[in-house]
Amino acid sequence: MTVDNQATSARTAFLALDFVTYIVDNFSHDATVVERASNALASARAAGLPVFHVVHEAMRDQIHPSLAPAGDEPVLGKTTLGAFATTGLEDLLRASGVDRVVIAGVATSGTVLSTARWAHDVGYEVVVCADACADPDPRAHSALLDESVFPESWVGLWRIARVVESTEITGL
Repeated sequence: MTVDNQATSARTAFLALDFVTYIVDNFSHDATVVERASNALASARAAGLPVFHVVHEAMRDQIHPSLAPAGDEPVLGKTTLGAFATTGLEDLLRASGVDRVVIAGVATSGTVLSTARWAHDVGYEVVVCADACADPDPRAHSALLDESVFPESWVGLWRIARVVESTEITGL
């Protein structure tokens, strides 16, 4: 199978991370991130992708209205920074046959970075929807998602993930 064939046969899931009102309002350098994340979520739903919402356990009932779960989309409560360690997310993804995850979330240097690295380390193809992510520090956000900021850095997510814009979700 060629790389192109592998890319087109991947079963993809969309992960909406920490889109709760308190976190969006207090830990985002970009007030419009919710709009773009909502558009990315709508594109994922339209494409029939499974969607998983992962938020801190204590905030499960505070999901931002623009990214509210639809139908039977699971809301997983976490007690760690990343989406995998305390949620059972990996079991759900494996049971669904998922091998690629698209990540959107707040904060880029927190849950997005932690989740993307874990996903990569356990074998998922990782896509980060850059404009559907935000951080309290715009410099940290840029350093993690824009290779031109620190091209020699090993922390940049472009090293382990495909970094795309929210408008590119439909092409996955």
